[in-house]
Amino acid sequence: MVMALLHLTIGNTDGGILDFIIFGVLQGVKTKWYLVPVVGAIWFAVYYSVFRYAILKFNLKTPGREEVTEDQQSEEPVVKGTNTQALKILTALGGKENIQSLDNCITRLRLVVDNMNIVNEKVLKDCGALGVVKLDEHNLQVVIGPQVGILKTQLEKLSS
Repeated sequence: MVMALLHLTIGNTDGGILDFIIFGVLQGVKTKWYLVPVVGAIWFAVYYSVFRYAILKFNLKTPGREEVTEDQQSEEPVVKGTNTQALKILTALGGKENIQSLDNCITRLRLVVDNMNIVNEKVLKDCGALGVVKLDEHNLQVVIGPQVGILKTQLEKLSS
C-alpha cells in the first residue's frame, strides 16, 4: 500500500532483487526506485520496534526464550554438531524403533514417529532444539537451525 501511495512502479509478481534491478534501477528515476531502500529501512524499524515491544511486554515465548529451570542449568551442556548430541536426540525421539521417517528442511528435522507419547520434548530442548512442533499424533518437527543437515546425517548413521 505504501508503495502504491508513493507511485512506485517497480516489479512483476515476485518483487525480488531481479525485479528491483530490471524494472526499477534500469528504467531510470521515473520508477522512483530510490525510495525502495528508504521505505524498507522504515518498515524494518517499525516491525522491529513493534515486535520487540510486544515480545517483551507480553513475555511471548519465542524460540530460545523459554524459561530455564534449575535442573536444566545444572545439567552438562551438549555441544551442537557432536555425536553425543545426536545420540541424546535419538534417545529423546524414542530411539530408532520409534522413527518411521526422517527428513529435514533448512532449519527443521521433519519426522514421522510411531508413538508421539515417548518423545521427550524437554530433552530435545536441552540438546539445543529451539522448538518442537507436534503437528498430529505421528508428525513432528524439531527446530534445530542451519546445522540441521549435519544432525540428520548423524541420526541416519546411528539409526542404521
